[in-house]
Amino acid sequence: MVKSALIIVDMQNDFLTGSLALKECPAHENGEEIVEVINSLAKMEAWGCLWRILLDWHPADHISFVTNATKFKQHAESAVNTDVAQVYNRVVFDVDNGVRREQVLWPVHCIQGSWGAELHKDLNVVAGSFMIKKGISTSLDSYSAFFDNDGIHETELRKILQTKGIERVFVCGVATDVCVAYTVNDSRKLGFETYIIEDACKGVHHDEIIKSKSTMKLSGVNCITSQEVALALSTEGKIGKTHSKLCH
Repeated sequence: MVKSALIIVDMQNDFLTGSLALKECPAHENGEEIVEVINSLAKMEAWGCLWRILLDWHPADHISFVTNATKFKQHAESAVNTDVAQVYNRVVFDVDNGVRREQVLWPVHCIQGSWGAELHKDLNVVAGSFMIKKGISTSLDSYSAFFDNDGIHETELRKILQTKGIERVFVCGVATDVCVAYTVNDSRKLGFETYIIEDACKGVHHDEIIKSKSTMKLSGVNCITSQEVALALSTEGKIGKTHSKLCH
C-alpha cells in the first residue's frame, strides 16, 4: 500500500473568525465551513502518518503586517509607497543591504502565542499530530509548509515525510490561493504525488483561486473531493487517470 499523509494548512482563529477571516476577504468564502470536513478526513485510518498541521506563527513586528510597512526600508523598484500601502498591496522592500523582497501586505494576524494563532476550537487534533510553525522570521514570510517564500530555509516536513516512507500528500485548509497553493506546488516539485481536496479548502481572492488551480493543473496536481479521498487511499497507483480530475 502506498503511504499517504494529510497536511492541514492554517486552520487558525484569525483566518476563520478573527482579523483575517476569509469570509471578510474578497472571495467571501467561509473557512469555518470546512472544519467538519477536515475532521472527517482525519478520522480515516489509512493515513501513513499522523496529521501534519501547518501554522502561521508571526512575531508582532512581522514584515507582512500592513501596520509594519513603514518600519522596513522600501526598495526603489516598489510601485507602492510604504507610507500609503494598504491591505493586499504588493510592496517591494529592501532588506539585508540591497536584497529585493516582494511582500503582500495583510492585516495583523496569527501573532505568536495569541488567540488568533490558535487552532479553531472545533478542529479535532489527533494525538501526536506534528505542528510546523512558519513565518517566524521578522523580515521573511513563509506560505509553504516546506520552504519560506524566498526558498532560503526549509522546514523539517520533507525529511519527516521521507522518513515515514510517504509517497502521496493530500492538502487541505486555508487559503486555497496562498498557503495551500504554495504547499501543494512545493510538494509536487519535491516529487510527492500530490492532491488538493477542493471541498476542504477556502480562499481569499476569487481570481487568484482560479489562477492557483491553473498552476496546479500545469504541474500535475490532482484535485479531488473529500468523498474521493477514501478511494485514493485504497489504490496503489495514481487515481487521477480514472477517478480524480486535474485542477480546473
